[in-house]
Amino acid sequence: METREIINSKQREILALKNRLTANCSDIGDYKIIKSLEAKLKNEPAPYDTDELIAEREAVRQKINDLQDEIDKLEKEGN
Repeated sequence: METREIINSKQREILALKNRLTANCSDIGDYKIIKSLEAKLKNEPAPYDTDELIAEREAVRQKINDLQDEIDKLEKEGN
């Protein structure tokens, strides 16, 4: 696989991961964070396990950062 193809593949994976963070249909989407915050502000129990949700979201963000680092390295090697 050529370098450009590898970079494009990693960029697509980053987009998919970012969508996972924001999509309403996602298991770790922003809406779950918002609903949990709303519940906390109303002194109600959180509708989701926020510790698990935050940990999963952090793992996804770390994967995004790792992929971006890999892309940066590939781009530097190509120049």
